[in-house]
Parts: sequence; C-alpha cells; structure tokens
Amino acid sequence: MPETLQRILELAMRLIPGCHAASVTVLDAEGRPATAASTSAENQELDQRQYALGDGPCLDAARRHGINRCRMGEAEQTWPEFTAIATSMGLRSYLSAGMVADDRPVGALNLSSRDVDGFDALDETFIAMFSVPAAAVIAGRDRYERTRGLAVQLERALDSRATIDRAVGIIMAQSNCDAEQAFERLRRSSNNQNVKLRDLAGRIVSQVSAKGRGLVT
Repeated sequence: MPETLQRILELAMRLIPGCHAASVTVLDAEGRPATAASTSAENQELDQRQYALGDGPCLDAARRHGINRCRMGEAEQTWPEFTAIATSMGLRSYLSAGMVADDRPVGALNLSSRDVDGFDALDETFIAMFSVPAAAVIAGRDRYERTRGLAVQLERALDSRATIDRAVGIIMAQSNCDAEQAFERLRRSSNNQNVKLRDLAGRIVSQVSAKGRGLVT
C-alpha cells in the first residue's frame, strides 16, 4: 500500500504545479489518523502535529468526506493552531480531500504549497480524482487485513477442534464410552474446573503424550 500511495502522490505533484509537498492520511476503524505516505519529512511532521491537535483541514476533510482549500491567512480563524504551525514551516496554502470507501471515511489526500495562491478551483477537481484510486488502495488493504484475520481465527478454530477431538478419543479409550459421552464428560469437567474446553483438552493430550499411558481424571 505505501508504495502505491507514494506513486499517486508523485503523480499529483506533477499535475498540480503549485504543490510542493503531499501526504496521505489514513483513518483506522476507530477514526485514529496516521500518515501512510508522504513526499517530505516536513509534510509528515505537519500531519503528526495536526493529529496531536485533533483538528485541522486534513482531519476535517477526512471526517466529513469534503475538500478544504485555504490560504493560511484565511484558515487562521478556523484552525489557528494548525495555521501557526504551517506558517512557521513556510507554507502558505493547503488543499485536502477526504476519501471514503465501503461507505466510511478512510482518510484524506493532502497537498501543501509555499505559494499564497498555490491551489485553485481546478486543483480541487484534480485532487478529487486522485483521491478515488487512493481510497481504493486503502480499502483493498483493509479487506486484506480482515480476510487475513479471519483466516487466523479459522486456523485457531481448526487447531482447537483437532485437540478436542484427540481428548475425546483419549477419554473414550480410557473410560470405554462413546464419543457423545466422552465429550459430555469433557464439557462437565471444563465447567467444574472453570477452564476453557480447548485448554482442558490440550492439558489432557499433553498429559497422555508425556506419560504414554495412564487414566485421565
């Protein structure tokens, strides 16, 4: 994801002459921001300080899926602390477009300029165009992470099931009972000892594996 977003930023800077730096802010599921790609350390620092403030044109655009285009002098009334930070860095204008994917805000594409009139209305159209593929990249990453998490959960479930089946087989062999009765004994023992079923099953399998024989109590 970072490499693809970096290429999108580089293309945006080539197409928008007034842009001197660019970055992509990504919001996690809880709405916490982070910079996923940036063309300069200065722009990344500006992002971090804006996140610390909890407000600014980037975060506002991300949260409401809008576009903020402003000169620093004009932005001072709305975001005075951000404006002071940006001005101290030599920035004079700012353009940010919120991104949405799967019907939720996922971040913002941010451009900054050292020129007072670094961006115009046409640049708003261009940044909106670039925000679409950037949002798609972020959404793809999120889907991959969800799928990977589900795969891990399924693997754990399969491991637990295999361990429980082995424990049931051990109880069947030692107690001369069928699978249903053996599982019920395992379940009752789990409840009585206040131990998770898979943990108790793992303990039984480990004990038998270590001893090689012996009754399970």
